[in-house]
Amino acid sequence: MFVTRELIVDAEFGAARARLKQIVRAADGDGLAGMSRTAYEEALTRLTRDDAPGDAPVVSTLIDVRLMGPMKRDDTRAVWLRWEAAGEASGLLPTLDADMVLAAEGQDKTRVTLNGYYESPLDDLADSERSLLHHLASATIRTLLHGVADALARQQHATAAGGPPTEGPTALAPHPPPES
Repeated sequence: MFVTRELIVDAEFGAARARLKQIVRAADGDGLAGMSRTAYEEALTRLTRDDAPGDAPVVSTLIDVRLMGPMKRDDTRAVWLRWEAAGEASGLLPTLDADMVLAAEGQDKTRVTLNGYYESPLDDLADSERSLLHHLASATIRTLLHGVADALARQQHATAAGGPPTEGPTALAPHPPPES
């Protein structure tokens, strides 16, 4: 299943590019790998919260996040990422391969786009299971993009104010993908 999402961030491209490099290289909990784990675990928590009381759902913890980049592509910066599940359900949950791309959006904003593919390990999924997989994919990508957008914009606001990063929502509304 292909997934594409993007946001416009209130951060100048040069500053966003520098911040992206920092969050890719940051220690696991503070960087893109940590944001990936959080996005994945939050989506699984939302999807399994309606399980019957006393029944512990079989939930896989994302333990393998691989990143490469950021790499320069024309006038953009891209990070390749791969998420793989582990644990009891590792053979049941999908793997994500994706590119996260930053591009200038005017002078003071940056477009963050994630293009990815979730590969299901199961060939014959029922419609209800395909729907669940689609919701999982959408939720993880949305959560990850908002986390990255907030990190990029916090850095922009801190630089402009000459102080520490600010808290609170900083990403602008989702922007529809460009027409092909």
